[in-house]
Amino acid sequence: MQTTQNLIAVFRSRPFKNVTTGHILIGLLAACFLTIGVLYGIAARHRSRAEAFLRDFAELKLGESTFADAQRLAEKYQGIPWYITASDMRCTFQSCAIAFQFDNMPLSYVPFVHYIQFFSLIRVKDGIVSAREINYECLSRWDRHFKYVVFDSLGVPMKGWEYGVLRLKVDPNDPKGIPHVLDVMLGPTSTADLRKRAYAPDLSCLARLYGCGTPSSFYPPGMRYTGPPFQCQVPNEQ
Repeated sequence: MQTTQNLIAVFRSRPFKNVTTGHILIGLLAACFLTIGVLYGIAARHRSRAEAFLRDFAELKLGESTFADAQRLAEKYQGIPWYITASDMRCTFQSCAIAFQFDNMPLSYVPFVHYIQFFSLIRVKDGIVSAREINYECLSRWDRHFKYVVFDSLGVPMKGWEYGVLRLKVDPNDPKGIPHVLDVMLGPTSTADLRKRAYAPDLSCLARLYGCGTPSSFYPPGMRYTGPPFQCQVPNEQ
C-alpha cells in the first residue's frame, strides 16, 4: 500500500501534470505538419522524375527514334507494356506500346488535395517510334477538372485542318469560355513553335498543396485556350 502511494506521489510531481488541452493540440498540429512534410517530400521526388522523363520524352523523334530508345526510357522510368492485342501484352520489335505514369500520391491523401496524374504513352511499329501521347489531369469535380492531352502520330491519316489545338468541354455558362480539356493534335503541318509549347506543360501540381484548380496550372505557358463559350479549334494554332 505504501509503495502504491509513493508511485502516485511521484506521478503527481512530474511536469506532465501541467499538460493542457492547448499542449495536446500543439502536439497534434506538429504531428500533422510533419506528416504532410513527409508526404510532400515523396510527391516532390515523383514530380522531379516526371519532369526529367518529360524532357527525355520530348527529345524522341517520330520516324527516327528506335525501339531501343523507347526501351531505354522504359528501364529508366519504369515504363510498362500497355495494350498490344487482346491475347498478348508483350512488346515486340514489330509492335509495342509502353506506358509511363506519375502522380501526386501519397500527397493526395491530404484533405482538399486532389489526385493529379501525368500519363504518357510511346508506340513503336516495325522498330521505329511512330506515336506518342501525354495526358495530364486533375481528377476532381467538374469545375476543377482540367485535362491536357497531346497526340503526336505518324500513322494516323488526318486532314490538315484537323491538326492544331482543340478547346473541348467548354462550360457554356462560363463567359471566359474556359475549356476543361485542351487537346493538341500534332502532325506533319504542325509548326516547330507549337510542338515545343505542346511538350512544355508545368508539372508542378504533382507536388503542390494548393493552387491547382485553374487551367493555367495544367495548360502550357503561351498556349491559347480562352475563347467563345463553346468547343472549337483555336484559330491559327497549326
